[in-house]
Amino acid sequence: MSEPHASTPAHDADDAASRLAQLEAILQLAPVGIGLVDSHGRTTMTNGALHRMLGYTPEEFASLSWADYTHPDDVETNAEFSRQLAAGEIETFEMEKRFRRKDGGWVWTALTVSLVRKEDGTPAYEIGMTTDITERKRLESELRAAEERYRMLVERVPAVVYSAEPGQRGRWHYVSPQIEEMLGFTAQEWIADPELWWNQVDPADRDRLMETEAAMLAEGPRSERRGDTYRMFRRDGTPLWVRDDSIVLYDQAGRPMIQGVIVDVTQEKALEAKLGHDAYHDALTGLPNRTLFRDRVAEALSEPVRGEHRTVVLFIDLDNFKAVNDTFGHATGDEVVVAAARRIRSSARENDIAARLGGDEFAVMLTHSTAEEAEALANRILNGLQGSPIAFSGGTALVGASIGIAIAEHGETTETLLRNADLAMYQAKARGRGRHVTYESDMHQGAVAQFKLDEALQLAVAAGTISLAFQPIADLGTGRVVGVEALARWYDANLGVVPPSVFIPAAEQAGLIHELGRQVLVRACTELVQWRDMTGNVAFVTVNVSPLQFEDELFPEFVMTVLEDRGLEPASLILEVTEGLLLEECSRDTLATLRAGGIRVAIDDFGTGYSSLSYLRDLPVDMIKIDQAFVGLADSSDSDRDFLGALIGLVRTLSLTPVAEGIETQSQLAEVRATGCAYGQGYLLARPGPMAMIPAVIENIAENAHA
Repeated sequence: MSEPHASTPAHDADDAASRLAQLEAILQLAPVGIGLVDSHGRTTMTNGALHRMLGYTPEEFASLSWADYTHPDDVETNAEFSRQLAAGEIETFEMEKRFRRKDGGWVWTALTVSLVRKEDGTPAYEIGMTTDITERKRLESELRAAEERYRMLVERVPAVVYSAEPGQRGRWHYVSPQIEEMLGFTAQEWIADPELWWNQVDPADRDRLMETEAAMLAEGPRSERRGDTYRMFRRDGTPLWVRDDSIVLYDQAGRPMIQGVIVDVTQEKALEAKLGHDAYHDALTGLPNRTLFRDRVAEALSEPVRGEHRTVVLFIDLDNFKAVNDTFGHATGDEVVVAAARRIRSSARENDIAARLGGDEFAVMLTHSTAEEAEALANRILNGLQGSPIAFSGGTALVGASIGIAIAEHGETTETLLRNADLAMYQAKARGRGRHVTYESDMHQGAVAQFKLDEALQLAVAAGTISLAFQPIADLGTGRVVGVEALARWYDANLGVVPPSVFIPAAEQAGLIHELGRQVLVRACTELVQWRDMTGNVAFVTVNVSPLQFEDELFPEFVMTVLEDRGLEPASLILEVTEGLLLEECSRDTLATLRAGGIRVAIDDFGTGYSSLSYLRDLPVDMIKIDQAFVGLADSSDSDRDFLGALIGLVRTLSLTPVAEGIETQSQLAEVRATGCAYGQGYLLARPGPMAMIPAVIENIAENAHA
């Protein structure tokens, strides 16, 4: 049962928790590995991408130091960077390092690490972002191997060997027959025409070649030019890249001669170009990737600010993309991403940098722009995406976007600007999606506060420090306590009292609700046994259950095991669920399994959700907890009181047990008793507290019952 609370703080906290939940969900769906390392080197938090990359579970990560799964050759470098980070010598560091997978294999990664400090300035934890670059390293290795092969070819002369006088019209004294295979000219033609070489060199490279040759001649005999690459054209006009290794020698007359070997390196250059492109562009859309985008933002921020014209970043996240992926599959999702990329790129101006950051996340950078220009671009992007459905093989999908806008301030870093745009995007999501929001400073403060809350909650659940309070449920006819509701309570030394309306949604989003729910159930049943032994009452305990707990196929088995281990009959436990949960077929099946085992089910806060009276009698429930909003009608007009009576009467007609929640006044108590409501609870009867302090009889009710 949800307790009464002040509306404004609770709603604010709920909104903040929702934003944190969205942040945590995106964090877990992020395509790059993310981990938090504490001051002892323990990896305290990881996301799904890191789990998949290295194969360790979150628990295994938490039991290891980062050095335990780092290649020995990389540990010292990593440690030195961390030392500099902690000492404040650097703000962040990037390095390439090898991680050992759980299966023993090694993964090459690009690691970016930043440090979060405590309020007193001491290091709190490092945040690491990890990208798998194993394939890139493999390609680089292939490139090095290719270079070695070409060098061996030169040494064994399966290439063009030449001897020529210097200058653009210098006469060639010798050229090997391979010239015909490379350029399409015979050796005789090449030697006969002194200008042929100059004519076949790409004009863009001629001046540089002349400067290099002049420098070689100035250095004197045996000066070398190794690995000099330039472009040429074959006889048919086809371009190619060549590598020219040459040396200056002098003939018997003292005249300088250029002798060398020319090798066709077109494939090598193509591989270099592919590596360079792949390293900085998204393979699916062809747009710049996160690395290149960050570089471009850093370059823009290094330029002087021009009045109102600033560097602006738009962070774009597609709306409803997960539904497309889940419904039609990842291949269709890729088609939608490609189409969305085209629309985003076409909405941007020619000089704007549009990039795909990963998944369904995009970004656009504007340079020397105003806030008005950035908002205009955001509107164009929204209209471009939402204006018409995106077609894919097999159908269409209407995909919108949420956009965060961050305008660079003086001295702002790349990391800060991108973070601010990201936070603004989450605000756009929270405000209803399909819109743009410009970053404001309080967004970061709120995100940091929510992140600290989530971190503290994770520690609290791990340590089992979430406590329970119990509120009695009384028979409104006799005052006898027939049951208790277990209510989770959390006090943190730094955060103070954190209400359930804040930490329960946070636990759900952080994936902690399963463990927290298990702890609450075990403690509630354990204390019920102790209370029975103390009072002799045969009572029940109600426990609120999150919809997410029903995703666990083993949940019914766990519940039955807890009861059996404590010698409790199934009827002594009532699981409280929301109305919305009962609309899900899989959840109803799980509830039916639990009820078949003798466990009872109650609908919590009845009347505030989705229940329809037409199918209420078909739901797998035993008890209806009437929400406080309806109980409060007892203090209103006659028609309102009649409505309350009719509602409770309907519940009784359906052979369900009604429980009036939130009874706070004598008039409310009198009214719900007059309706024939069986049970009630609320502050007027007893506030939540320790199980041992719950009386066997609520005197207030007992006295009225005999008046």
